Amino acid sequence: MNKLRIGFLSGGAFLAVLFVASAALPLAHAQITAGELSVGSSGSQVTQLQQFLATNSKIYPSGDVTGYFGPLTQAAVTQFQVAYGISQVGQVGPITSAKINDIMASGFGLDTTVPVMNNLGVSQINPTTAVVDWNTYTLTLGQVFFSTSPIQTNEATGVYQIPYIGGNGANTNNDASVGTNHSVQLTGLQPNTLYYYIARSIDQSGNVTMSEPMSFQTN
Repeated sequence: MNKLRIGFLSGGAFLAVLFVASAALPLAHAQITAGELSVGSSGSQVTQLQQFLATNSKIYPSGDVTGYFGPLTQAAVTQFQVAYGISQVGQVGPITSAKINDIMASGFGLDTTVPVMNNLGVSQINPTTAVVDWNTYTLTLGQVFFSTSPIQTNEATGVYQIPYIGGNGANTNNDASVGTNHSVQLTGLQPNTLYYYIARSIDQSGNVTMSEPMSFQTN
């Protein structure tokens, strides 16, 4: 299930964490199979858990891989649960291990840094087509939502809820491939018509940055 977590950025843009399939090849990770891991647990499953948590210093600042589940590991698990909307019990049960295994299977670890979008604008405007351009510092997939009605964006009201994007049936066009320079062509436009659009970039870990609503007019 694709799910988003929304938060506002400076300058009117907002971000989301979106878990999506990536075109890149995932890395191999051992899965967490223990029924429960908590303070006092030890062994290879705890080692695997700590190695996973240590891929993000914001989740697990010390990054210690000891094979023993102590207070630092408990704090890291709690922070993971906060980040992913799981009950903050500080131990790994079925729900937490399932989420960890999903992220491991994606091959991209705990990357929660959103991509930065630059130089967003519209070029090659014609009566029936236009191109939305921007670039990012990291590899991302580009998407553009567009409509003849204003596109409204509302922050999610619940954990991982998909955000509302309103505006009388907004269309969506995607980049053909992942990259840092994006040129998304919009087709089937009407001449001499005002269009509203929103662009967003999704990196290989599923982090999303979305622009504020903008507009252009066809020739």
